[in-house]
Amino acid sequence: MGNGRTQACVRSSVTVLSLTRKVNGVKTSEHRWELSAGNRVLTSTVTAFHSTGPVVTGQFVAWRTSGFNDFAGQWRDPSYLQRHVEMTLRLDGQALHIGYPTGGEYIDAPLNGVDAAVHGIHVLEGVTYALRPAGQREFLISTKRDGAVLTQGSFELSKDGRTIADSWWNPYQPSDKGTLIYERK
Repeated sequence: MGNGRTQACVRSSVTVLSLTRKVNGVKTSEHRWELSAGNRVLTSTVTAFHSTGPVVTGQFVAWRTSGFNDFAGQWRDPSYLQRHVEMTLRLDGQALHIGYPTGGEYIDAPLNGVDAAVHGIHVLEGVTYALRPAGQREFLISTKRDGAVLTQGSFELSKDGRTIADSWWNPYQPSDKGTLIYERK
């Protein structure tokens, strides 16, 4: 890698690669890349080591956009569509206000499926939500960037009104699905 930087890569199984990066012989990070069954999802877990600070671990998940086997191919990293621990919802007439206070993001989405900008300091330019009702307790959501669909999903209110299931999936691979359950405070 040059400038005193090295990277070692070890394949521990058909679906796992472990990478270790060093600068001048001192380990700076470890990466574990793991493929899902079917080789459609790549999960990368990174541990960064800092001489003057804490060890930091992070993870992102990417969806395959090309290629069929192994790690080779193109991957889409949707980490900028990060889900948040806390969500606020407010229905104002014909729009749903969705807020993520800990992430500093919000959306004022009309209920008619028209794209609405996602606002926030960490939001990429051109990201929108389109929302439309699907019954009395559910909204269908389409997240786009520059008009291209990134994820589809839904908000579904439980029958007792105490929880909301926020589900999302890759429109090209609907079986790759994630869900967060938010409890009313």
